[in-house]
Amino acid sequence: MSDERRAILLLRVSGAAVLALSVVMLAIFPAAPVERNVPGFMSPVVGFELASTPEHVFGILGAKDDPARVAAVAGMNRGNRVDFLFMIAYPALYVGVVLLLRARGRLAGGIGRMALLLPGVMWLGDLLENRELLALAGATDPAALANGLARLRSFTIVKWYAIFAASALVAYPIWRESSRWRWAGALFGLAAAVGFASVIALPAIELAAYLLSLAWLGTWVYSLRA
Repeated sequence: MSDERRAILLLRVSGAAVLALSVVMLAIFPAAPVERNVPGFMSPVVGFELASTPEHVFGILGAKDDPARVAAVAGMNRGNRVDFLFMIAYPALYVGVVLLLRARGRLAGGIGRMALLLPGVMWLGDLLENRELLALAGATDPAALANGLARLRSFTIVKWYAIFAASALVAYPIWRESSRWRWAGALFGLAAAVGFASVIALPAIELAAYLLSLAWLGTWVYSLRA
């Protein structure tokens, strides 16, 4: 089997896993915060990832005596446990993209090596983020949340910025493709630009996540036809 064929096969498998797990997590995760989300965010899941105060956490999951808290915490924890599989699937998709571009001579040298390293960084950041999310979801004492929230923000930023960096590296090489996959390259590039704008406006991460979902879906569809 050629390098290109192996890369396409990896894209097909990882893309199918990303799609299936996304559907499962959408069905499991809470659809709305119990009281209020982190300002600027729509999804309670992304809001929880980027929470920075105990008030943010309790606004999403409910206070200790809120009757809706039990269901919200259970849903968030179930979704984050499924995320242990998802955090393998989407980095594998990036590996497949990089291997395919390298097989076609579009991503070589140090940039290619960096693009292969970043999926490992995003996986590790996501793994450590999930550990903190599961611990924070079960805490009800505001004083006990401070250290966990500080670690959470660090791990979450590492994860997202590794994703944005990898997306930026593959965007132009994909755009140079003659197939319709090139439009996924445009989405990767746009998602990276919007994501890095989160340095100024943190909620830009959520918009970037939606753009990435389209780029991943387009890449998977392309792999099925390649």
